[in-house]
Amino acid sequence: MTEIAGEAKALIFMTARDCEIYVRQSLASLSRQTLDDLHVLFIDDRSDDDTGIIAAALLNDLFPNRHTFIRNETRLGKSRNVWEHLRPRTKMAEFIAVLDGDDQVIIPNILERMSESYAGGQDVVWTNFITDGGGVGGNGALDPNLSPRRQGWKTSHLFSFRALLLDNVPEGYLRDDAGQWFMAACDIALALPILDQTRRYEFIPVNAHRYTATNPYSHHNLDPQSRGLNSTAQQRSAQEVFNKPPLPLTRPAKTAATPVVASVAAEHRAPVISATADAAQAWQETAGQILVAGYPTLLDAQSAAGRDMLTPMQIWALRRAALSRGDSPNILHIGAPRSALALASILSGLDAGLNCLCLSPEQVGDMEARFVASGLTEGISIIESEATNINFEEFSAAFPDTRQISDDIKFDLVVVDLWNTSYPTESALVALPALANNLSPRGFGFCLFAQDRATEALAAKRWASVSTGLKFGLDAIGGSGLMVIGGR
Repeated sequence: MTEIAGEAKALIFMTARDCEIYVRQSLASLSRQTLDDLHVLFIDDRSDDDTGIIAAALLNDLFPNRHTFIRNETRLGKSRNVWEHLRPRTKMAEFIAVLDGDDQVIIPNILERMSESYAGGQDVVWTNFITDGGGVGGNGALDPNLSPRRQGWKTSHLFSFRALLLDNVPEGYLRDDAGQWFMAACDIALALPILDQTRRYEFIPVNAHRYTATNPYSHHNLDPQSRGLNSTAQQRSAQEVFNKPPLPLTRPAKTAATPVVASVAAEHRAPVISATADAAQAWQETAGQILVAGYPTLLDAQSAAGRDMLTPMQIWALRRAALSRGDSPNILHIGAPRSALALASILSGLDAGLNCLCLSPEQVGDMEARFVASGLTEGISIIESEATNINFEEFSAAFPDTRQISDDIKFDLVVVDLWNTSYPTESALVALPALANNLSPRGFGFCLFAQDRATEALAAKRWASVSTGLKFGLDAIGGSGLMVIGGR
């Protein structure tokens, strides 16, 4: 055990088991927080992989003198880790925030924002979350006039609480009806006895946490009877937790409480799409709100994208195309910088490759300048290629010479964005044939923004006539473009 003592504003409680492919991103996301006054309590719950080795090295690198690393010799589970390792350390910080080793914090200043709430007298502060598959969590505000046990589960991620409240939680609240430590619904087992004690809490209505729902070792992925993100074991344990008698309320609201659920929800919920509403605009606003909350660097990307920036729905479609291609997609971009910048923001912090193919030193310089201006420079490869004529049926047009790319290099997603560029209109028609040898045989996505819809429709028709097994979707990139799906 590595123990480095010291007081901090925030103690970040992290437990991890067999998540070596996620833990780098998790700790990296935490290292980007603007609140420096934090201490990381990281517990490797006897992983069978290299989770602990990776975490220990990263903690030393990213949080020198600001972390405690523990490796359990036997697997304890989250509830017992709370009792054995977290509860004895409540005096190390003002508040505790819970982050699992396979999840990420995605708003860089959220811990600083939480710290302000605790300075203002709040006892429990939480946010909403998104999943790595694009889902949005169901967290929300609690009515301080009612017991939290009567209001359902609304405080999952990102959950934080004033540290001293954990001192009052009896051991039995972390054990099930048979006296065994909870091995499922552990977040609920921790949160409810904390919430029992106070009505001084705040819901910050932003998506500050990315929950890795695709982790194959998560409870809901191991149980074919799961409902959404809840396995049968989680459902059963959650019911036992909710049935426990509430702890005494010792910290009532400072002023007369008024119901807040409806007003907060009305202010921050997605717009209702009705027959009389402008549906397209409503969806754009919804997508924009979710994207900015989940990917704050998108604002930086848009600031450098130029006049013809993508709409939120177009970015949403590119996001889905990229993230549906596995944990480490290899992506090729050709054309307008606007989509390259959006992709760079979406892929930031992921183990993904973004390769930008440019036609001239001027295009390379322009692309580099925009990446630097937006602060999105990590994991980007900008490649200069000469123009060559590509022939496809009766069409011949200039396109980057893809022969410079080895046939051994395969791309899971290709984005060709020729909107308002100097490429000839016909270049869009030769794009797929020019790149056919570099498309992943396991399955790929191909996104085309041509100069006009008629060109996209013609490309779909001609490509379909000479290929088998491809699927074509016009206007499938946020109401525009051509989406081509190959393989699985």
